[in-house]
Amino acid sequence: MTPDEILQSLDEAQRRAAMEFGAPVLIRAGAGSGKTRTVTSRIAYGIATGELDARHCLAVTFTTRAAGELRSRLGAMGVPPVAARTFHSAALRQLRFFWPQV
Repeated sequence: MTPDEILQSLDEAQRRAAMEFGAPVLIRAGAGSGKTRTVTSRIAYGIATGELDARHCLAVTFTTRAAGELRSRLGAMGVPPVAARTFHSAALRQLRFFWPQV
């Protein structure tokens, strides 16, 4: 997808969050408001514009189901594989990298 195609389905607030790479962005909203769409669009847009490298991108979420949903949506957008993990699995993977005996 092109950067314009990625942003097409977002409202103005979501579009601003997806396009901001100069500082961290907090996406806080209620259920069903498009948080996952905003996060996936932010990752896809960053990769499409060269702001992000998929090999160095880690999307962290609370549940295994949400991590799977992120991977699925990014794959459907044609984004190269991105690491999407829960907080616990991301931390455990890093611990095992630095301390293999864990």
